[in-house]
Amino acid sequence: MRPTTFLLAIATIAIILSGAGANTGGWQPIENVNSEHVREIAQFAVMAQDMSFRGSPLRLVSVVKGFHQYVAGINYKLIVSAAIIGGEGRRAKYYEAIVYENLSHVKELVSFRPLLTV
Repeated sequence: MRPTTFLLAIATIAIILSGAGANTGGWQPIENVNSEHVREIAQFAVMAQDMSFRGSPLRLVSVVKGFHQYVAGINYKLIVSAAIIGGEGRRAKYYEAIVYENLSHVKELVSFRPLLTV
């Protein structure tokens, strides 16, 4: 094999391999945010936030959008709409919830923060 052909083959393989893992660990969009499992994760996030925060209790209204990230388990980044329980006339607000679910399906609320816009 000629040296230039060999170098070209090595360069081609390197380019292919460098792109193969580009999204490993990156956030990927969740296609069906209305799936039962995604709603379960969102409900967990709202309930866990209520337990750790002594403010007005929230109820999940909807999951607006979401992303997942494969690590040693799955991180979920969900944009949820939630309203204060019994808060008649109050509009639902948007929150970003990040939940980690390990391989045994144990969930942990990593963060929960209000958003100004979606």
